[in-house]
Amino acid sequence: MKKWTKNRLAGALTATAMLSATPVAAEVFSGRGSAMAGAGVAGGDYTYSALINPATATNFGESDDFALTFDFGLIANDQNDFIDTSEDLTDFIDALDGFTANQDDADYILEQLRLLDDGRLTADAGAQLTVAIPNSVASGLLFVRQSAFIATDVQLADGDIALLENFGEQIFDEDDLETAAGAFGYSMQEIGFAAARNFTFKKYQVSLGVTPKYQRVESIEYIETIANFDSDDFEVDDYTLEHTNFNLDLGATINFGQLQGGVSLRNAIAQEYDTVQGGVEIQLDPQLTAGVGYTGEVFTLLADADLNAVELFDGAGEVQVLRLGAEADLFDWAQLRVGYRHDLKDTYDGALTAGIGFSPFDVVHFHLSAIKSSEDTLGMALQFGLEL
Repeated sequence: MKKWTKNRLAGALTATAMLSATPVAAEVFSGRGSAMAGAGVAGGDYTYSALINPATATNFGESDDFALTFDFGLIANDQNDFIDTSEDLTDFIDALDGFTANQDDADYILEQLRLLDDGRLTADAGAQLTVAIPNSVASGLLFVRQSAFIATDVQLADGDIALLENFGEQIFDEDDLETAAGAFGYSMQEIGFAAARNFTFKKYQVSLGVTPKYQRVESIEYIETIANFDSDDFEVDDYTLEHTNFNLDLGATINFGQLQGGVSLRNAIAQEYDTVQGGVEIQLDPQLTAGVGYTGEVFTLLADADLNAVELFDGAGEVQVLRLGAEADLFDWAQLRVGYRHDLKDTYDGALTAGIGFSPFDVVHFHLSAIKSSEDTLGMALQFGLEL
């Protein structure tokens, strides 16, 4: 397939793949935060919230001196068993190539191509290690974060439909198939330090925070005909392009006793990342989010709303998310959490979240989250932590 054809197909493949991408793409996974739909701009635990609003690094208790946490999360959408179907079809085509095939063989290939055309695979994963040193001078959170997003899609060619519907009996040549398959996405590594300090303004406690961070991004673009598509090939360096840059997160919170308000600006410096074939462009746009919260002895309620829409890929649709989360703390030993997130642009389906946490003596922490969106979309996140 000629390069100009691949570039033209990239836009169509990317758009359809991204439009059914997961509703938490490019978000911070956390065993605590993900269970509350990712809300936390105004309040919540500082070991997570400081990653989305550096000003919340001051949300620590009097007995908190140090915290070490590790989080991991994954959400995936596998429509029409995309992985198994693509592997079965590839094996079948490879075995048939160069041999005589009949109409039954052609009908099977066309049936599988239609399943792939109607299905797709998207996956969003993330992990981070954080070290928090809360104090009254300049509370800080050092983090190392790895995130990745990948989407695959197939675009059934009209020529293949005509060929396979009237195949009869003849030698099968896999190179005759024109259906395109693509994989797109990115891998991002971040190293940053969130620092915040409290101030008193007209009897109210105000916190201001900033997170300078280094970002290393590998953009991914792999487009081939279905006969030559290999689900492992897009991991090869030939299909990735590396970028590095500096960025900033900014944030502020105000405390009205048990009520809090907050605003954050993540990735304040807009970035654009080319792909190796130049068919698509990955965008990292500034995201402005406002939040409110209630923090009581037993219950915590959080609500966040994105104030602007962003688009990850050209043609993938804008995203602007509303997040609602609640937590019940049972005697400081266990926590129950629920949440819901809704895309105000209706690009992604809404997602329900839930989770449990165990924190004996408020020292050792284990938190587990589950995420459920459409019928084919499931996710989870977990956290291991130590607080002293």
